Amino acid sequence: MNTEEKFLREYREQDYEKLSCTTDILIFTIGREHQLQVLLKKRRQLPFRGRWALPGGVVGIRESLEDSARRVLLEKTGLSRLHLEQLYTFGQPDRDSRMRFVSAACLALLP
Repeated sequence: MNTEEKFLREYREQDYEKLSCTTDILIFTIGREHQLQVLLKKRRQLPFRGRWALPGGVVGIRESLEDSARRVLLEKTGLSRLHLEQLYTFGQPDRDSRMRFVSAACLALLP
């Protein structure tokens, strides 16, 4: 048995803390008075129900970040076919009260 096979056979996933990943979408447009605007939605779920937030959601275990961002975009806004670009990754350990989340923020522009 080679070293890689031995390592994988002995690898213990439970030795590592769990974390989840989300995608958040920053959708920008230019308003009627030529000012930059961003789309926010009121949260329907806890935590932070009723507060303004970027459209976002948890990345599925078999889903790429891009696929997640496109799914979230469609589910939360009804929009599709927008150009999305990964903008930044947020990873502050205590940014969510539920558990450790790392979030990939994506940028979209509306005409």
